[in-house]
Amino acid sequence: MRRLPPWLWLMLALVFGTTATFMAMGWLKSQSQKAAKQATVPLVEVVVAAKDVPPAVALSEDLLRVRRWPQDTVPSGIFRRLEDVVGRVTATPLAAGEPLLENKLAPKGVIPGLTALLPKEKRAMTVKVDEASGVAGFLNPDNRVDVVVTVDKGDYNKDPVSKVVLQNLRVLGTGQRIEKKLGEKPQVVPTVTLEVTPEEGERLALAVREGMISLVLRNQQDEAVVQTSGVRTSTLLGTPALAVNKQEKTNGSMLHSVEVIRGVEKESLNF
Repeated sequence: MRRLPPWLWLMLALVFGTTATFMAMGWLKSQSQKAAKQATVPLVEVVVAAKDVPPAVALSEDLLRVRRWPQDTVPSGIFRRLEDVVGRVTATPLAAGEPLLENKLAPKGVIPGLTALLPKEKRAMTVKVDEASGVAGFLNPDNRVDVVVTVDKGDYNKDPVSKVVLQNLRVLGTGQRIEKKLGEKPQVVPTVTLEVTPEEGERLALAVREGMISLVLRNQQDEAVVQTSGVRTSTLLGTPALAVNKQEKTNGSMLHSVEVIRGVEKESLNF
């Protein structure tokens, strides 16, 4: 291979050097323009959380600090003075450095505790659970559950029934916890507190009294209400069902009419 003459090497070095110089100057210019633009953005004071704050806690000055924030990125509903926030109660968890917003706080005058987590027209109701009915400890605050009741007394003594009676209830707390800590292992708790309307509270109280309830964990994004007819012991395994339709009085004695269902065939028997 023929070697290039020295003068050609010198020209190539000059070309590459000049190109590199122009590229470096262009980058420095863009950085200086960006810095100048940032320097001209006005800053405003914003109240932020000084540390992680759990829900239902009254805010004190040691939990807050004021930080300067670019005005064009400030979210709506912020606070600019500590005195506007001190004493307010958190409605949701706050992360360190997170701006405080009105919708993350309970209304003014609300005291710390579970009531701070309740929206208007809602109530908190606690029910007893065990390992099975409480989803083996996998329930956490803010989960959504359905309530299934199983009744085996009264009219259902000989043919127990299970049915979904309430759907998409929010879990407010498990045991005495109203916040899930990151990395915490599932724990079986004796009680679960649910968010209900007054009518749902009545249905839940009756379900607890009349039968055994089970909580069914549902997908956080699934809010659909599903209509079910319930299931009885006599139909649980798909065996032929006997249904007493009516009783007729004939010649002073009771005539019983029984409908026997076998698959898609139906036959009436009288005795």
